Amino acid sequence: MSGDLLPFHLLYTGKTDKCHPNFNFPEEWDVYHSPNHSSNEHTMCRFADNVLIPYVKKIRESLHFPNEQRAVVIFDVFFAHQSEQFLTKLHNAGISTVFVPANCTSELQPLNLTFNGRFKELMKEEFNKWYAAQVSHALDRCEDIQGIKVDLKLSTMKQLHANWLLTVYNKLRNEQEAIVDGFVKSSIKSTIANIHL
Repeated sequence: MSGDLLPFHLLYTGKTDKCHPNFNFPEEWDVYHSPNHSSNEHTMCRFADNVLIPYVKKIRESLHFPNEQRAVVIFDVFFAHQSEQFLTKLHNAGISTVFVPANCTSELQPLNLTFNGRFKELMKEEFNKWYAAQVSHALDRCEDIQGIKVDLKLSTMKQLHANWLLTVYNKLRNEQEAIVDGFVKSSIKSTIANIHL
């Protein structure tokens, strides 16, 4: 609940790295692929190994907690989040899982209450700025507004999207309240504060 933004876990549709955009993502991001662009047991285990477990270890060290100090993560009841291999990996790393009940994401998933909306808003802003610039350049070339065609091919958009992701990520790293507010709105923060140990 510190408001830290974890490195992004990105999935592209495909079977090899060739489906990834030609872009220098931050080294700590987990950029991978799946045949149907959906998380599965393998991609979630990668996420655990490359993002989640290293983050938990870093926080334990910074707080001088022992390695046995358990952490808690919150997931939706999506099937990939409940795979045996993934949950075992987390358990062995001292991470307990809590699942948001089905159909309760809009009320109890902290990131869904605040952060996801802000993320989508910033991504739309990036797209709108780019699209408006394309139309403006076409008009500067005296093209008829009715005949303007903006290149929306996947090969074009994939590169642009990667750049927008990095731009938005860097903005959101400075908006920790967007993450913390989700824990407030879901009542998780106040519940934890009221626990008497």
